[in-house]
Amino acid sequence: MSENHFFPDFTQQTDLMELLRGAVGFSDFSHEQRIKKGETFTRENISNFLFRIESGTVQFGYIKDRQFIFQFFLQPGDFLTLPEYSEDLPAEGCYIALNDVSGWVVDMAFVQEVLNERDPKNYIMMEHFLRTRRKFFRASIRANLEAKQRVYFCILILIEIGFRQSKNSVELPEFVTHDVLATMANVSKSLVLSVVKFLRESEMLASNKKPWVILDLNRYMLLMAEERIPTKSAV
Repeated sequence: MSENHFFPDFTQQTDLMELLRGAVGFSDFSHEQRIKKGETFTRENISNFLFRIESGTVQFGYIKDRQFIFQFFLQPGDFLTLPEYSEDLPAEGCYIALNDVSGWVVDMAFVQEVLNERDPKNYIMMEHFLRTRRKFFRASIRANLEAKQRVYFCILILIEIGFRQSKNSVELPEFVTHDVLATMANVSKSLVLSVVKFLRESEMLASNKKPWVILDLNRYMLLMAEERIPTKSAV
């Protein structure tokens, strides 16, 4: 069997929330919830519930020596937590809302019951775990780059989830600040300021007001190549 056909075609799979909403008892085992910007969640206060993000962005990471270590973003359509894989994390997972977030909170026992009946081959969970695996893989790549390279790599991540104004320019998300970028790259704010200054002076970035804008994506990708930063499967 070829590599391309080893896994099912996930583009054809049913969305988990569609299955849950169509199941008897959904209203008894779920409710909507808002999370305010800056609010923090761990496994302790999430308990045995599935949180499906409908709007907003959450950053996932872990705590080391009282410092938040960024791993990846979770956006609409993503699950805030799944008890099944949280057991495998090497440290306590931590979720921080980067802006106001809303979503559905669903009892995990109800989710498992619906999946057992409607998705017996576990395609939905398989797709979720493969997507999460890719995010952790990219986090490991980022962690092994030099400090300045990590800043450039994190800007690339923000480009991916930004708004493409044109073929060669991208609006970065509204939540982007020097502090957010420093946290993502696990570097000092002074280094971020230095990199941002260089990009502004090179006319690749406009950051004098929100949202920040990548003005010349082609030049930025050439810069990534010059800095020897992996860009495969990006942009």
